[in-house]
Parts: sequence; C-alpha cells; structure tokens
Amino acid sequence: MSTSDLIWRRLSPLVAARRSMRLWSPVTGEFADEGQSWTKRLPAVPAAVPIYRRGRTCLLALDFDAKHHTGEQVDADVERVLVWLHQCGARTVTDRSTSGGRHVLVPLATNSSLRVDDVKVLMELLAARLMTLDRSPMLGVEQGCITPPGSPCREGGFRRLDGTLDDAIDAFTVRSDRGVVARLTALLGGVTTPRHRTAVAAVAASLTQDERLVGVGRGRRLDPRFHRTTPFPEAVETYAATGKLNRALWPTPSEARQSVISHAVLRGASAADIEKAIATKEWAGVRRAYTEKYRDPAVALRRDVEKALTWAAGTAHQFHQLTHKNKLTGGGTSFLKDRIRRKWLAHAQLWIDSEFLGTRQRPVLLAVVQALAYTSALAGDLVEGVPVVAVGGRSLSHSAGLMSESTVWSALRVLRETPGSPLLLVARGAGREADRYALTTPATTGGPGRARVERARVEPVHPAWSVLGLRGRMVYELVAAGLATNVDDVFAGAMLRPSNGYAILAALTAAGLIERNGATLSIGSRTLDDVAAAHGLETVAAERIVRHRAERLVWQVWLENRFYGPAVALFMKDPVNVPISGAPPPRGEESETLWAAMLAAGPPKPDPVLEAMELLSDQLGAVIVCSDS
Repeated sequence: MSTSDLIWRRLSPLVAARRSMRLWSPVTGEFADEGQSWTKRLPAVPAAVPIYRRGRTCLLALDFDAKHHTGEQVDADVERVLVWLHQCGARTVTDRSTSGGRHVLVPLATNSSLRVDDVKVLMELLAARLMTLDRSPMLGVEQGCITPPGSPCREGGFRRLDGTLDDAIDAFTVRSDRGVVARLTALLGGVTTPRHRTAVAAVAASLTQDERLVGVGRGRRLDPRFHRTTPFPEAVETYAATGKLNRALWPTPSEARQSVISHAVLRGASAADIEKAIATKEWAGVRRAYTEKYRDPAVALRRDVEKALTWAAGTAHQFHQLTHKNKLTGGGTSFLKDRIRRKWLAHAQLWIDSEFLGTRQRPVLLAVVQALAYTSALAGDLVEGVPVVAVGGRSLSHSAGLMSESTVWSALRVLRETPGSPLLLVARGAGREADRYALTTPATTGGPGRARVERARVEPVHPAWSVLGLRGRMVYELVAAGLATNVDDVFAGAMLRPSNGYAILAALTAAGLIERNGATLSIGSRTLDDVAAAHGLETVAAERIVRHRAERLVWQVWLENRFYGPAVALFMKDPVNVPISGAPPPRGEESETLWAAMLAAGPPKPDPVLEAMELLSDQLGAVIVCSDS
C-alpha cells in the first residue's frame, strides 16, 4: 500500500462530514454535482469530501489557492493564519498539492458544531487579510467540500501531508479547544450580527441576549457562566496600551479598537467597567484612538460595547464548557467515549426490549435512551468509566426527535423507577442545574451481541419520527441498513407481531420511505429529511427553542429575584477571583437548602398581564410593542 493510499484511508473519513465524495472530471474540469459513496480505495482522480452534515460542521477548512498567486504567497498566508489559529487554541493539519496550493484543516470541538452563518464573518475577515484564501468551500452547505490529504491532484501526483500521519490523526482525535472560531473572530476585530432575520430568528436572538446577559444599562455584561478566564492576546494588550497597530491582524484602527472591546466583554466587562479601564495607562493607546477619531468618544465607545455584547451573547455557546473532563480518567478520547456509550446504549436497548416488549412505552423509551447516549457524548463526563450527564427534559426533547416534553419526563420517570434500569439519578437539579444521571449497565441476562452493539447509534433521533410515529423507526432502520430485506426478517428483527408490523409497513410505504414488492422490502424514494422538510419541522424546532429559552428566562429571573438579588461584578485582570452574586448556586448542603426552599415556594406565579399578552399574540396574531413609558 502506497503512502497516499494509507493517508487517504486513515484521514479522509475523519475529514468527511458524511460518507460520500465528489469526483473531479477531466472533461468538465469541475467536481461532479452528485456525490457517490466514500470508498477505502484511493480514487484515480481528485476526490472531495463534504464539510457539512445537516447544515452543520465540526471542521474549519481553509483552502489556499496558488492558481492566481505564487507558492511563496500561499506559504506566507498559511504561516500567518497558523500563528493566529494556534493563539486561539486550534489544532491544525496542513497539506499541499503539486500546484503549490495548500489546505489548513482545523478539527473543531465535537460538541460545538457550527452553521455557515457562524463562520461567514470569520471567512470574510480572513479573506481580507490573506490574498490566496478561497472562501467558497466553507460557505456552501450543500456543495461545500474539500480534497483531503492523500487525494490525487489535477496536475498529477497526490496531496502531501505536512508532518506525520500519527500527528494528523491525533489532531482529529483530541481536536481543538472550544470557541476557536469565535476567539479568532474577536482577535481580528470582526463583531457583526446578521442584518436580515426571520421573525423566529429575531425572537430567538433577543431571547438569547436576555438569557446570556445580566444587568441593565451601563452595567450590562455577559453572564458569568460564559466568561473567558485567559489573558488578553499579546497583540491586543499591546494595542490597548500603546496604540501600535498590527497591520497583519487589523487593516485599520477600527478592527483593533473593536478587538480590545470584545476581549474585555468576553472577560465580564460592562460599559461602565470599560469606561473606567480606558482612563488608565494600560488602555492609553485605545483611549487615544477614540479621542482622535470621534468628536464624542463616549458615545462611540458605548456603541462598540453594545455591539460586542450582542455578538458575545450570540457566540457564548461556543466558549461555554458545559462539563469538565473527569480528573480520574483524564477525560479520554472521543473514540473511547463513543465506544463506551454505544455499548451502554446496546445494553439499554436490550433491557427495554426485555422489560417492555409489546407495550406502547417501548418505542418511546428506546428513543429517550438514544437521546441520553447522544447528550452524554455531547456534554457529559466519564466517572470511572461510567457516563454521567446533567440534562433536563426540555433539552432532551430535541435530541429525542422533537418528542413532547411531557412524554420525555414520563419516560425518565419510568426509567428511574423501574428495577434494574440503565438510568440512575445521582443528583437532583437545583436552581439552574439540571438533574444528573449516570448511565449504568442494566440488569440483563447476557449482554448484547456484537451485531447489536454495532447497530447502536450514538446520534439524535431524527425529528421526522415526531410526524411518522416512533413505532416505525426500528423497521425503517433495519431496511435502510440492509439488515432485513423481507417482511419476516423485519418482524423478527423489530420484535413485532404481524398485525402491528403490517400496519407499520403500510404507513412507511405510504410515506415513501419503504418500497414493498410482495414480501421483499427496499428503501423508498423519499428520505427522513424529505419528510421533515415537507412538514416544516425546522421551523417547529426553532419555535420550540424560542419557547424553551423564554421559559428558562422566566425561571432564571424568578430565581435571581428570590435568592440572589441584582447581579454585581467587577472587571479585573483576574476574573476567576471576582465574586459574582448572580453566579449559579453552590452544590452540597447549600444546594440542598436551595432545593428545599424552591419546593416549598413552588414555581413563580403567572403574571396576568403577560398571560393576556401571550393570549393576544397566540390566538389573534397581535404584535406586542413594549415601551418604557
């Protein structure tokens, strides 16, 4: 096996968001519009793999093109961007083609996938500073693709990996720190928000700000949960003190000023804090930049702070570390976590099939344990090899295929209370903290076989099943995976009685998901994505997110008013030691005291004014306009 064959076989599946590829045609000189299945065998022509899956990506792929530039210019741009990326906590893999072009691949944290809108501003900032960068691969959800290391080149030869294969695999296994894209955007001084939003997106953005910002007026700041605790980058600190402009980072002083303000906001500063800081010698350079540029520097400063706060609230989720790595295990690798959770999911499915066979609860419980496995992989810990995750019913409803919240809560109750269950409640939630569960090995007679473990998928349940009904999910997955091709095999694999099985087959056939020719079954012409699009489930999911944020906001406001009082924070160089009165409640005895008090007080009483406004909006379509007067 050649070196290029080995690199392709080992790296291309790590780069690809989906197991497909597009081949380059020497006739048209372009990549084919239609993709084909990925193969281990190295293609004879250049092959590009997709960057996005379901509109999201965990890879930042930077394509530096030598077609209209020299190889020296490409190398200079690559070296420059690598310095910036490494400052922001990125792990990188680079390669080069025979033409002199190069790729920089940045594996992002697996639990912080991004959309095109999340990277668009960064790509514009980089393109303005790096003349050889081609933005198009990262800006196409459907057609966005990149040729991985080892792939053949158009000019002949193969893409050569910089560094060793082991180092590249390690980069894709360990991956980058959270928030690389947001940190690099802040470093380059690019803080913008979309100009045109749908109504749902606008409301969601507004609720996001309310949820992630605390305080009012000049005291408004980022919630302490999202504060960065690292020092300012050296270039930003230098500009703040001296006004010395790093032209490689910032083409004009405007980006430099905004970069300083953004880094301060990310570390918990409010407008009032920044106004005090700008009067010190440590910020003499940025103070001079404002006074020389604007007739009213104070107004310009407040505008830039407000812009930074809006941006920080929208990107805070990229920074927020939901959990900490287990100190006993060192956190492990993503491969180890997936293997452990896949085995747990197979055990849990076997237990449910044993305990709830023939009941209506079975398909619901199977969906909930899959959602738990996925959520645990996304934001959980490993404690002595046991997955542990803190999650609420609202959050779980999204990964359970848009299941109703009440159904999720009922399923969790059944799983908690049934003897031998694979789910153990280890800590009851208090304040903003959700219930914490351990995913334990259930009591079953014999473990799952290898085939069942391989079938277990640690991924969210497709939302289309909220329309189709969960009871048909196993039938469809058996046929789609090629594990069953006739009626008898499907009924046996899904453990269905014939009466129920034929009803499910009829429903799936009518939906176009399965084709039936006598007793033979095959995959249909429609996909689950087609069903979801036809029923507008993307909008349904977005509206549910908005509602959940609103409900959390009401609950958090009630908590703060009852237990914390107004949030007070100081902007200091060591934000770790700043006392925050609005911080989440402590654990231990104080947490139990808070829990008991919350149970005694009950949920917040409904506000009749808000209820009336909501009724007018929901039933009559009224637009509510609020004013301060």
